[in-house]
Amino acid sequence: MSEQIVSVRELALFCHRSGDIDHRFTLSPTGVQGVEGHQRLYRNRPDSYCSEYSVEHCHTHNGQSILLRGRADGYDSAQGMVEEIKTCRVPAESIPESVSELHLAQARFYAAIIAAQEGRAQMEVRLSWLNIDSDEEWSETRVYEIDELLAFLEQSLQGFSNWLQVVAQLRQQRDAHLAKMEFPYRDYRDGQRNIAELVYKCVDQAGQLLIEAPTGIGKTAAVIFPALKALATDKHDRVIYLTAKSVGRRAAEAALKLFSGTGYCGSVLSLTAREKICLSPGKACHGDDCLYARGYYDKLPKAMFCAIEAPTLQREDIEDLARRFVVCPYQLALDLLPWVDVVIADFHYVYSLTATLMGLVDNDTKRWTVLLDEAHNLPSRARHMFSAGLVKQDLMRAKKMAPKAVAASLARINRILLKLQKETWQDREYHSKDDLPDNLQEALRNFVAVVGEQMALETNFLQRIPLLLDFYFEVLQFLRVAENWGDEFRFELSRTQVKQSLRLTLNCLDPGRLLAEKQERLHSVTAFSATLSPAHWIQTALGLNTEAVYRRLNSPFTIEQMEISIASHVDTRFKQRAESLPLLVALLQEWLQQAQGNCIVYFPSYRYLQDCMGKLQEFNLHELGRTVWVQDRRQGDIAREELLQLLEQRRNVAAFCILGGVFGEGIDLPGERLASVVIVGVGLPQVNRDTEQLRAYFEDRYGRGFDYAYLYPGMQKVDQALGRVIRGRDDRGRALLIDSRYSSREYRQLLPPWWTYRIY
Repeated sequence: MSEQIVSVRELALFCHRSGDIDHRFTLSPTGVQGVEGHQRLYRNRPDSYCSEYSVEHCHTHNGQSILLRGRADGYDSAQGMVEEIKTCRVPAESIPESVSELHLAQARFYAAIIAAQEGRAQMEVRLSWLNIDSDEEWSETRVYEIDELLAFLEQSLQGFSNWLQVVAQLRQQRDAHLAKMEFPYRDYRDGQRNIAELVYKCVDQAGQLLIEAPTGIGKTAAVIFPALKALATDKHDRVIYLTAKSVGRRAAEAALKLFSGTGYCGSVLSLTAREKICLSPGKACHGDDCLYARGYYDKLPKAMFCAIEAPTLQREDIEDLARRFVVCPYQLALDLLPWVDVVIADFHYVYSLTATLMGLVDNDTKRWTVLLDEAHNLPSRARHMFSAGLVKQDLMRAKKMAPKAVAASLARINRILLKLQKETWQDREYHSKDDLPDNLQEALRNFVAVVGEQMALETNFLQRIPLLLDFYFEVLQFLRVAENWGDEFRFELSRTQVKQSLRLTLNCLDPGRLLAEKQERLHSVTAFSATLSPAHWIQTALGLNTEAVYRRLNSPFTIEQMEISIASHVDTRFKQRAESLPLLVALLQEWLQQAQGNCIVYFPSYRYLQDCMGKLQEFNLHELGRTVWVQDRRQGDIAREELLQLLEQRRNVAAFCILGGVFGEGIDLPGERLASVVIVGVGLPQVNRDTEQLRAYFEDRYGRGFDYAYLYPGMQKVDQALGRVIRGRDDRGRALLIDSRYSSREYRQLLPPWWTYRIY
């Protein structure tokens, strides 16, 4: 008989959610504020009151054993009372009944267990709400007989046991197939078996692993295979495959489809952004406005039972289920997360400040493993996710449209901004501080509370004032970042081009600490990429601990497959570009005339690319038989597909692109689709206020300011671009690196060591 550990919260959520989706009432306090609110109420409780009271209960039904565990917010043994405490930012009377009933169900579970253990004939169950802004407390108390409590608990556990039986049967089938599953290719490529062994060991030891392996080695299949195998041997419970780009998601989906052909029959869920999968665009996320939100939790069980038996749950599968059962597709995907074997998702589902998956990890008893694809992209993404900004002009526009009470709260914020504008700044346009003004956070929280009160009164309040809605979400992010404030943040003030306007920025310079807090809560982490060097830098940037294992694999390709030349006589540094431009243009013209096949030329900036193209046009590349394609600043996914199609269909393309952009990494161009690349410059980020602030911070923190802010990120882009050429054993290619700095060992040692470099 199998035993499954289940939390009281998990049981309540599964069995006793009802009614509509209603995101009007999710204005919850931050984690710190919630804890402070609980402590505030605890101080007013009698000596017989015990906070965080642990309970445990065993249940067996149809061969399924459940160990139910949890901690009641409070238990008063003298009074025979169990209390569930919730903090909020809206009047308690405006909270939907379905929400209160869910929390009461959780308290009833605690009461049933305690009553049975202590032999009590009846118990009081209290639900208390504390508005953290007004300090108002509201309570509802109900009295239950023990028979009523035990019947409620038993009925809930039986219903959950039926669900767990279905899940357990699917797991047994999965494990039986996984035991026989083979690698989807006849032979491992060089390095793939090594990767698979490292990943399996990492999962087994609940560790952290960094793998740098050349592009084209087959990293995706090599990391997924052992992670799947480890499910069957009970080394972990769930796998999250994280990627920063849609191409990475498609690669993971394709790899898992291959494994399904060799024995894998587990479930795979691909998460899609809310705005992309929404079936009611423009509607508010609540039952009064959206058909798919109306009665969602009443319709959810049937949708769940149908979905859990599906082997793959990609976007179109989720949408089909949503239409069939008339439920919200985005919320359905989120509700399926605890029950699927593999989740494919964007970075932000685990690492953002509102990370859905990390919230599940924290409240789940399961062991979650993360496979972090193209991990070199995470630090810059995390900086963005851990930063926030507010613009005074947006505030003033929202204020004009807002009702009186909300406008008054915005006026209070504006008075603080006016005071900040009058302070002595470091220069006329910019000012940076190491700490936050306390009164600003207080005013922003007041604004959120007032908006919450208005939302409780009027269903579509924010939807009918888009400017206010946008500013409201910006304030929420600002407050989330402020809660995580530390030495690696800066509070920045800058004047915008609009007269008398002001921009406030919470700038995260180093995401390492916040990433580390999330990495430690996972069972294991495997970060992999073709560019994870130097190890000491990337390990710190990713927030991995000092015990993380680092492996750099050799290339499976031969030296003869790639011919790389370095033109060190051209100085592409910003101040020298105008002078060296004729030399650069002549070099490119010669290369494009002599090099056969498709070629991508990478530039460090649009301006440099445009300056060069202006001169190259004089040579008329079309007369050289070249099909010219130039990346535009405004181009997105459509342009990306356009170039990929062009490279597939023709063999004379000369594409001019931006280094580090969508064409510099994450694209697979095997065979004759790409014969050569030219890389102009060493990829260093632009020298500006933000990058210089990074340099100063890293110099003070690690003594490696230039390296961490400029050198390593720049050369990472170069290495990624080089990796576009050789994708298989039969590929042949060439590359030209143009910059005088490539003659320096400081730069050359950061290039892939498995190629040879000829300087001329």
